[in-house]
Amino acid sequence: MGANDDDAKENLLPISISSESLPKEGSDRRDLLFKAYVIITMTWLWTGYTLTVRYTRTAVPKDELYAASTVVLMSEIVKGIISLLMLYKESHYKYHDFAQCIRKYYLDAPRELFKMSVPSIAYAFQNNLDFIALSHLDAGLYQVTTQLKVFTTAIFMMLFLGRRFSRTRWAAILLLFFGVAAVQLNNAQDTNQEKKGNYFIGISAVLATCVTAGFAGVYFEMMLKGSGTTPFWVRNLQMYSCGIVSALVGCLFSEGDLIAERGFFYGYDIKVCAIVGFLSVGGTYISLVMKYLDNLHKSFASAVSIILVVITSFLLFNDVFIGAYFVGGTAIVVFAILLYNSVPE
Repeated sequence: MGANDDDAKENLLPISISSESLPKEGSDRRDLLFKAYVIITMTWLWTGYTLTVRYTRTAVPKDELYAASTVVLMSEIVKGIISLLMLYKESHYKYHDFAQCIRKYYLDAPRELFKMSVPSIAYAFQNNLDFIALSHLDAGLYQVTTQLKVFTTAIFMMLFLGRRFSRTRWAAILLLFFGVAAVQLNNAQDTNQEKKGNYFIGISAVLATCVTAGFAGVYFEMMLKGSGTTPFWVRNLQMYSCGIVSALVGCLFSEGDLIAERGFFYGYDIKVCAIVGFLSVGGTYISLVMKYLDNLHKSFASAVSIILVVITSFLLFNDVFIGAYFVGGTAIVVFAILLYNSVPE
């Protein structure tokens, strides 16, 4: 790993573990701290986001419920602000350099902005599907079922990037299907639990989420890895700018009348603001993973998040039946994810 990569990672670390507090003899410890920091933060963000959305969409009366599309729009705006602040930091807080970078790579590059509109629209669509899915499924089932995106991602990587996968990886994908099937069987056999929402709608929303997530992720990775001289945070700013537009359109068409009647921030409280925070910071961490880490690190965070969501959802909401099928299915899914990333292509 070169010095430029180390400097870039330093800019992404919190002050408490910046370069001044790290050993000077090498970059191994800095690299380890960076990866640990990203993994722990991603796990916390994914778990918190899933549980908070689940709580607000099921525990709050419908007449007091916020408009989900406004949360998506607010998160895109916050992501854009984060990207601007990080770009300003990487410009060493010099406004002239910052403005020059914005002008060269953002304002004077409309074609690049258009390219980034593709994943931004897909991600905005996915975020709205997340709300639908979590309104009809318990948090544990949602979190496990969304791991099908590993399969859709593999397909899009073959189609767009020309990747080929070993037999071990395809075996892991097959195991993933068995694991998800076991979780769904556990849910179907739980006849004593009062069902909230429509199971078919929830599963359909999750499957659509997996397709859009796989496509957007592969496309975005392709753009980040082949971005040339375009700075990392400018790439993010390009995508989030398009995301703001697509999310705004979503607000107008999906819940425009409701927003006009009640107001944009109707139903907002500290929990909804937390969702915006989870979604905003979590989105930037997806970019960091694609740029600096690999799928193995992301899978570890996802696997730990699955376990935390299931346990926490059982303790707080009591809407998850943790039976043998659920435990076994979750274990298979976690094993499949780790196996998928444990071997080279």
